[in-house]
Amino acid sequence: MNKISKSLTLFLSIALIVTGTAIFPKTHAQESAIEGVPVIELDPAFAVDWIQLIYDRIYAEGHNPPLAARVYGYAGITLYESLLNGIPGNYSLAGQIVHMPDMPLPPDGTYDWLAVANHSLYRMMSELLPIKPETEAETREILTAHYEAIKAEREAESGADVVAFSIDYADMLTDSLMAWMHEDGIKTIRALPPYEIPDYFGEAGWVVTTEGQVPVEPYWGQMRPFRMEFSSDCRVPLNIEFSTEPDSTFYKQAQETEQIGVNLTQEQTDTAYFWVDTPRISGTPAGHWMLIAGLMVEQLDMPLDYTAEMYAIVGMAVSDAFISTWESKYSYMLLRPVTYIQRYIRRSWGPLIETPGFPEYPSGHSVVSGAAATVLTDLFGQVAFTDTTGLSRDLQPRSFTSFEAAASEAGISRIYGGIHYRVAIENGLAQGRCVGGKVYDTIRLHPFRQGE
Repeated sequence: MNKISKSLTLFLSIALIVTGTAIFPKTHAQESAIEGVPVIELDPAFAVDWIQLIYDRIYAEGHNPPLAARVYGYAGITLYESLLNGIPGNYSLAGQIVHMPDMPLPPDGTYDWLAVANHSLYRMMSELLPIKPETEAETREILTAHYEAIKAEREAESGADVVAFSIDYADMLTDSLMAWMHEDGIKTIRALPPYEIPDYFGEAGWVVTTEGQVPVEPYWGQMRPFRMEFSSDCRVPLNIEFSTEPDSTFYKQAQETEQIGVNLTQEQTDTAYFWVDTPRISGTPAGHWMLIAGLMVEQLDMPLDYTAEMYAIVGMAVSDAFISTWESKYSYMLLRPVTYIQRYIRRSWGPLIETPGFPEYPSGHSVVSGAAATVLTDLFGQVAFTDTTGLSRDLQPRSFTSFEAAASEAGISRIYGGIHYRVAIENGLAQGRCVGGKVYDTIRLHPFRQGE
């Protein structure tokens, strides 16, 4: 076992020793005659390629940030649970995600675990990814082509009978996962009436910043989290008093954003564009961090079992981060810098990046970056890496000495872009670290392994 595998093993072994709050069922592989090539011996590129495909379709479909984060969360969990019984000794997430029911156990027999995961991901993503009529046919065609190519490879490797048997189990598993998924609150919030922006926040209240703009996912804070008990668990209070007085902290923070915008350097501009992660321009902030996680597979020589564990943990963190963020945003309803600056500082000022259609506080990119950086650091420690995820969009790679360094730059990029005050960045990163800690501290995927 290589060095990083040992580090990841140690993390996953001790994460809940001090809490003792979850129940960890035995895996079916421990009790039954389950055969097949162990997941640890299979190609981790399978998982990386699926996550990249999901990112690409979220990009093409234009999922908004919270909706995209939900997809990544269920993608990571589906990947992990579908491979679980080919990872001897590992625990299901059922019982650790307290509202997640037990998953069906595979009947005795020989399995191709990539066929199981391929079928499960195909069904789950076919349900989650298409959201727009104009791109639905293309998305389904691309998903099907990817699925069929892998299925054909697995049939050539393991035989059609083994793959068919594996798909039968994948259907049972995915039926259970999808039934659980549909109870996460999405149906409830979609049935709520159109959101009306309240007027009781006064001068400090958020208003849309572009004509025709519609509030994005105003009810997302009511969604069911994976690891937080309540969506407000990690809320960091807005600890700055709204004021229009030039000597006030609030005014000075707005003035900082205004002055940076007026005097942007090329480096600041490049940083803002690198982290923009806007829908229909990228696969959203959560997707950016899922791709960063994917870079670790090759850099740290990770096998497929650890890759699946990583994607499950990072996926839950980024999904919960957006539930946490949106609960806060639509509770504080703070106005955006462009509104404040044009009212009280400089009428002609405009931001580098168009201000999105949701309230200011906290910065969503900061929360998701804080959450993702926390779990990645807990998994791997201090890792220097080069983020090449923007090459497909002609963005030059950027190098970082740690995940936290990347998260800090992602946060500050939003001031460079002119769409946040500093308090939204600093408190957002803290809120994200709390969310990441909720995942890291309460998920344990296998017992402590002796003799390694």
